[in-house]
Amino acid sequence: MPNRLKNETSPYLLQHANNPVEWYPWGDEALSKAKTENKPIFLSIGYAACHWCHLMEHESFENPETAAFMNERFVNIKVDREERPDLDAIYMQAAFAMTGSGGWPLSVFLTPDLCPFFAGTYFPPARRYNMPSFLEVLAGIDRAWRNDTQEVDRVGSQVLAQIRTPTGKPGNRHEITKEALEMPVGNLLDVYDWGYGGWGSAPKFPQPMTIEFLLRRATTDTTQREQIIKAVTHALSAMSRGGLYDVVER
Repeated sequence: MPNRLKNETSPYLLQHANNPVEWYPWGDEALSKAKTENKPIFLSIGYAACHWCHLMEHESFENPETAAFMNERFVNIKVDREERPDLDAIYMQAAFAMTGSGGWPLSVFLTPDLCPFFAGTYFPPARRYNMPSFLEVLAGIDRAWRNDTQEVDRVGSQVLAQIRTPTGKPGNRHEITKEALEMPVGNLLDVYDWGYGGWGSAPKFPQPMTIEFLLRRATTDTTQREQIIKAVTHALSAMSRGGLYDVVER
């Protein structure tokens, strides 16, 4: 039986309209339900051309056991990032604050007041890639919500403090110092994966914005330029040797 996405116009949302998960589009109905029933929100953001989005749908969102658990314990909201880039930007920022990385599908757990307290991207149906299964993640979030609300609130408050725009000094709000730019460059170089390329652990996603940022810094940062170019070249070479290609009809 189709869920509440059946009347949407987004091709991505319509692809999920027949999932056994009781998906809601972002809106008053879903948000009111979360508050009324005091349930956490599972927010899943993706887009129609996303391979990992479709893989997670097939492996988890079409699974009756997983869907039943999601429907009982969560209010599940599906968002098309191409339709709502504003929501995607907010919760991607939260994911970066919590994990140091991001990607799609973006999987975020929120309180009924829309405070993010746990985030990730793709979760497999069984343990692999040094990652828990999606059902294990769901069960862990459910236990925390039921038994440790203080910790949920504490984490959520910390995340909000990091992603909110500072308002204390409006005159300096847009000032970016040289030190503020050098610090993330150093951090990115420190955690770069010289074995396989890129940043983070498997499954990895291309990070074009990170590479673009480093290249821009290389034009002005003479002290780290050599290391920046070395890391960027290594990352792009690793991507070219991998299995990620544009689909071009031959």
